Amino acid sequence: MKLHIENIQHHRNGICGAPFHVLIFGDPDEGRMLGIVFGQEYHVAVFNLDKLAAGNIAFGVNSWRGDRYEPHLRNAIGVANEHPNEHHQLDIHAVLAERRQIAVIWSIEDVQEVRPDLTDDQAWAVLQTVERRHDANIGVSWDVLQCQADLLFDTISTDTEEQP
Repeated sequence: MKLHIENIQHHRNGICGAPFHVLIFGDPDEGRMLGIVFGQEYHVAVFNLDKLAAGNIAFGVNSWRGDRYEPHLRNAIGVANEHPNEHHQLDIHAVLAERRQIAVIWSIEDVQEVRPDLTDDQAWAVLQTVERRHDANIGVSWDVLQCQADLLFDTISTDTEEQP
């Protein structure tokens, strides 16, 4: 079985509850899936994320054989535990393609292209504001980034001459 692991996170169930792992993964036959893996063998739940998003948690409709996925998910958890500082890279374009969606991605480097005086944190603030406030009829462009950066952070004058 060829699964594409997107993300693995460790959780605890309250203060004294059983810890568990949550995995988001792609199954070429079933789509994007959510796996919940407890420490005890045979304690695995698997759901289709699109069906969950639609509110479907019905048995037999959005329930998958945990025993089919268990060895692969536990292996991925083991690999992640062996290399805790390595982050699983999400291939956002592959995820979107499976869902027949697109996204245009802007980075802090793009903001700094129009405003090189901004720090990484300031550029990130610009991107977050653009995401919240952009006009869908206009979209995001270099001009939008420039305008929002200027609104959030005054331009710094580089003139060193004193005015009379």
